[in-house]
Amino acid sequence: MMDSYNLTTDIPEVQQDISYVRYVLVGVFFLPCAIVIFVGNTFVLLAYKRDKRIRKNTTNAYILNLAVADLLVSVVMAIYVPLYFTGTWKFGGAFCVVLCVLDYTATDMSVMTIIAISVDRYVMVQNSLRHRSRQSHKKVAIICSIIWITCLATHSTLAFTYSSRTGFLHDEDRIAACDLGYGKNLVVLVMTFLVEFLVPALCVFALNLTVYFRLKRRTIILQTRQGRCHLSSAVPLDYRASPTTSLENDDMRIHRSASGSQHQKAARFLALLLCVFILCWLPYYINECYAFFYSSSVHTEALTDLVSYIMAYIMWINSAINPILYAFTNVFFKENFKRFLRCK
Repeated sequence: MMDSYNLTTDIPEVQQDISYVRYVLVGVFFLPCAIVIFVGNTFVLLAYKRDKRIRKNTTNAYILNLAVADLLVSVVMAIYVPLYFTGTWKFGGAFCVVLCVLDYTATDMSVMTIIAISVDRYVMVQNSLRHRSRQSHKKVAIICSIIWITCLATHSTLAFTYSSRTGFLHDEDRIAACDLGYGKNLVVLVMTFLVEFLVPALCVFALNLTVYFRLKRRTIILQTRQGRCHLSSAVPLDYRASPTTSLENDDMRIHRSASGSQHQKAARFLALLLCVFILCWLPYYINECYAFFYSSSVHTEALTDLVSYIMAYIMWINSAINPILYAFTNVFFKENFKRFLRCK
């Protein structure tokens, strides 16, 4: 009896300590991260609008779409601030469902756009001239619109159907936590893990690996052709002006422009995106799986909620890092970011 009494009296103290930790995390880390996400991705939008050099490249339209998705993440984070401060959701069950739809849609759009950028880079390396002639801003807009509509429709259907079937809108405790309970359903947990993390990570990895080997093989071919050109310089002029040699030189110039430093920088950019994506998203799903298979007791429920908040925060950091990657890997974005920071 004495042990159980001490245990119950210690619970308020533990919860009070966790509340202090929550205040520190929200004030020192969560809010600044939301501000960085908002400012960084706003810089991307402004840079795209003001710089014709950025708009000229159709691939940057995907980066614009990624910035819009990440900007929506910052809005969702700002709405979550009262919940993370107090531990209680006070805006009703319906708005909680809508917010969850926006949350999952924004994060999924960020992931799907990274895949679209990887596919676009793969097609460009495959055939640069055909990609340049067939790709347009209109096509990119159509592709991004389809992805947005698909993600929004999928998560709206899932959230409203799941909440009605589980009685979420009539459960005051779940509404107070703004938790639809996806993590407690094995089918939903596995599907979100596959669609949002595993399949995108494998797709981006496979596409980047293919691009890397193609660029490496193309570099070897260029070096071989350059060696032939040096050898042909010793041949008399009458033999150098053949149509075959002229075609080879033209082809070499085309491939040199298609497989130069621009593609290598893009490959490094995509590799960085993949690494950041894995580091930010993997802890979230590890925690979700742990929480599913080792359901917490009443005494550790507050601690479990706090850990879930931290894992979601780590996942959202991905949206703060993406604009920084633009600044370090794209000269035009870097120039505009410097102007914005200097208020010029």
